[in-house]
Amino acid sequence: MALRRRSMLIALGAIGLMAMPLLAGAAPLPSSTTTPTGFLRFCAEAQITIANIDTAKLVENGGQFQIANTAYRDESDFVFSKSAVSTSAKKILTTSYVQYEDGSSTAQKLIRCKMRTGESLNKGAWPSGAGYGTGRFVVEPSWGFGSAGNGLSTSPNTDGTCQQINQTTLTNVWGSLSSGQKASAAYNPDNSTIVTDTDTVVGVGPSWTPPVAAVTVSGGIAHIPSRALVATTSGNASVAPYFEGAHYCTLVAPDFLRRVILGQVAPS
Repeated sequence: MALRRRSMLIALGAIGLMAMPLLAGAAPLPSSTTTPTGFLRFCAEAQITIANIDTAKLVENGGQFQIANTAYRDESDFVFSKSAVSTSAKKILTTSYVQYEDGSSTAQKLIRCKMRTGESLNKGAWPSGAGYGTGRFVVEPSWGFGSAGNGLSTSPNTDGTCQQINQTTLTNVWGSLSSGQKASAAYNPDNSTIVTDTDTVVGVGPSWTPPVAAVTVSGGIAHIPSRALVATTSGNASVAPYFEGAHYCTLVAPDFLRRVILGQVAPS
């Protein structure tokens, strides 16, 4: 299911940024993603695509579930964070981190999202005694909502992809441009001079966290890569449960993609 415009309520929070109230809004467009509201909402919206969430089960459509995102200013804090659930509040908890082009943190380049797999959402508690984190990093020791999560994912055995999210970002950015901007654009998705690439999937955090290019160029074609980490739940007692049920994406920031398309910055 592609990430698309939708009216939805998403509970937003921030560590090192600001607390955000419950908010109704559509999927982020290039003009809005430079605001705290925009980039906080981005990963919460992406979670719907990744886990094939049935939006009828979200609060604004009469359902019971919400998606809450915590944005981290400090990269080491983000690395330590985990996606999680709150079973009592019926919230999927995502985390995010924005990487910038500039030292003053005004020009977004990449958005990293830590999300949950669709198959984890109806799984139950971790084995007795298992836990993760201290202080503000503590997460509930549960992969998902148990039987209460049945049907929350419409396709729990086949997650969406980071490429889908990048493709929707590309579609939204291109659609936001004027006819004049499209005519003079350095790259044009209509003639395939800019394309999204299939995900590079890794299995462990140290392979996901290193720097990655937001846009590359090969043979005159701009490519939008995506690095994913996917760790489904196995129930294997030898595996630390807090590593499971994770689906992470490294995604191009819409504002950076817009500048690349318009030739205002070089792909990097």
